[in-house]
Amino acid sequence: MEGGEESVKRALMNTIAGEVVFSKRPGDVLRKWRLLFEQSQKNLAKAMGVASSVLSDYENSRRKSPGTDFIRRYVTALIELDVARGGHHLRRFSGAVKDLSSVVLGMAEYARPRTMDEVARALKGVWLAGKAMMDQPVYGYTVVDSIKAVTSLESFDFLRLLGGNTMRVVVFTNVSRGRSPIIAAKIFPIRPRMIAIHGPRSAEEVDRLAVELAERSGMPYVLSLHKTVDEILDALSSL
Repeated sequence: MEGGEESVKRALMNTIAGEVVFSKRPGDVLRKWRLLFEQSQKNLAKAMGVASSVLSDYENSRRKSPGTDFIRRYVTALIELDVARGGHHLRRFSGAVKDLSSVVLGMAEYARPRTMDEVARALKGVWLAGKAMMDQPVYGYTVVDSIKAVTSLESFDFLRLLGGNTMRVVVFTNVSRGRSPIIAAKIFPIRPRMIAIHGPRSAEEVDRLAVELAERSGMPYVLSLHKTVDEILDALSSL
């Protein structure tokens, strides 16, 4: 598939996965998307590499909520089966995928992992929490306008901020005190590896509850002291 279609494909996969993750009845969501894509349980389960009875158990809530590996297999198989048949449903649902271009200011994956310490240094970062994890790897970054994210994103759109993997730093810009990004990361079942904020000019300006929440949840949390968002984007893309 060409680049634009590939982007739509990934976005739709993340949208479906996000709806499953955040639903109170994930089995109903699994069944809904399978039927919308006109796939039988047998065909979809075969493409996923699982028994059809396993998929049936999840759809009928006889098993607990599916884990991330099952969801990844599910959305991948769903899209690939459709592409093999011409991609009709992929094109059909592409209009339902929200454009995040005004929210996501920059996103990329690293060819090789960077450490959190390298990322923090690139951000001119002040560690607020989780410095003990500074040697842990980071495989990508997303830079987000926090105000636009709060005003325009649904909860399941958050997964799309994680790009190709969750082992990344998400940088929230346009931040006043820094509480919202940490609360969001705390309640979402799938979280980025590291969170950074940009806005406060010193650690003293960051909300103390946000720092405490980050410490309790084991979330590496950094304040970037770059003057502009462009400086952040340049620094992260140059790593």
